[in-house]
Amino acid sequence: MWVYGLAAMLICLSAASLTFIAHLAWREADRRALESEQLRFESTLADIHREVVQDQIALAQWDKTFNALQFPIDRDFIEVELADYLWGDYSLNQNFLIDHDGTLIAHLIEDKTDIGSKKLTSDNVVSKLAEKTGNAFSLKLSNSASLFSGWYLPENELLDISASSFAEINGRPAFLSAVPILPDDANVELDAEYPPVLVSAIYLDDDWISELNEHLSFKDLVFFEGAPKDSNPTNHLVTATDGTVLGHFQWDHAKPGREIWLTALPLIGVLAAFIGIVAIAAANRISRLTASLEESERRNHHFARHDALTGLPNRHHFSDCLAYSLDSLPDGRFAVIACDLDHFKPVNDNHGHEAGDRVLCCIADRLQIVVGDQGIVSRIGGDEFIILITQTMDRKRLQALCDQIRTTIAIPVDIGEGRSVEIGVSLGVACAPECGTTEKDLFRMADTALYEAKDRGRNTFAFAPTQVDYSNNEKNKASG
Repeated sequence: MWVYGLAAMLICLSAASLTFIAHLAWREADRRALESEQLRFESTLADIHREVVQDQIALAQWDKTFNALQFPIDRDFIEVELADYLWGDYSLNQNFLIDHDGTLIAHLIEDKTDIGSKKLTSDNVVSKLAEKTGNAFSLKLSNSASLFSGWYLPENELLDISASSFAEINGRPAFLSAVPILPDDANVELDAEYPPVLVSAIYLDDDWISELNEHLSFKDLVFFEGAPKDSNPTNHLVTATDGTVLGHFQWDHAKPGREIWLTALPLIGVLAAFIGIVAIAAANRISRLTASLEESERRNHHFARHDALTGLPNRHHFSDCLAYSLDSLPDGRFAVIACDLDHFKPVNDNHGHEAGDRVLCCIADRLQIVVGDQGIVSRIGGDEFIILITQTMDRKRLQALCDQIRTTIAIPVDIGEGRSVEIGVSLGVACAPECGTTEKDLFRMADTALYEAKDRGRNTFAFAPTQVDYSNNEKNKASG
């Protein structure tokens, strides 16, 4: 009786332990799956904001739009062409054109246009968002004068200063995005505090939710107005800038823990006869599930440090590599090469973004082949790439490498259906430590050289001056 009793007790304890472990694994798997979905949700909202900003930039960084808002206002352009683009092409429900002093120049509601100066109140959410964007533009302009001139900004700079928020527009929750309206001519400069601002609003309606879920593929994703009435773990609050809850998202999140539970139950049932086998099988199963979660985390970590389109390291990854090279100074000399594709915009305009993406992927592959183990190639946005040359090279070898890059990029790129395009590349080279010993200095000097290459007619390269020469030139300009 004691032996049977002890055996029964051991079997019960083993079964209870396995049941408890299965329960913990179930909860942990569900928790990690929920955390992963919440992170994806936040990342997708940021991606959608970038997509909206890119749509806005297509019209906001345009000489026609910029000139139409100068006195006297070009009503025909705003009512016909601008309104048609914003609503017809980009489905932006409402658009506000705000002057630098906070005056509403025009209000576009879908395909209807109301033009007439009207001062917005200081607490108006549109006015606040426009003011925030204007201030960010002024700060960027004052802190980065060496990167651009006049009122022109590269697209990645516009993405940095764009502002967004959720707000209630005409009684409906909406997503708002604001960008400054600028010319696409880098030599235009006007005397004002900051330029007009385009504020666009997209209603959080069924179409927008469907578009959001195309990126997420969540089960039963819905949006409810107002604060949540229950403590659903997937509640994702949408709040205005003042903290007011406009609504919340809910979805049926993945529950991989159920698989663990359903797998463990049969094993528990046969534990009396196969206690050893059951223990090994359960441990093996849990190990596989844990490995699967870790693999998922590794993939997420990879995606966080690499460009989704080309697979190249992104700006964050590049900064880490550059920091490592900076730590090796002054013994380990290196160089930074800023690359900007020439004549790339017409590819998107004439052949579509799919062709543009194919060109970017091809250029990324070519750059990696040319650079090889001599350094690291990174895509930092749009048609901009940057290269870190980690091997020590003299100026002659760097010139040869730049020539090889230009020659390789100039080869026509096949975009399908028997079509091909030709593009060029402008390069700006900054050597360390001559041109700087910090990331900011090296990026600034590489951009300075890049703009010099563009001024020479594009499809060429230029070396940045040393910091001493650069400082003397700046002093001479100031004294002149």
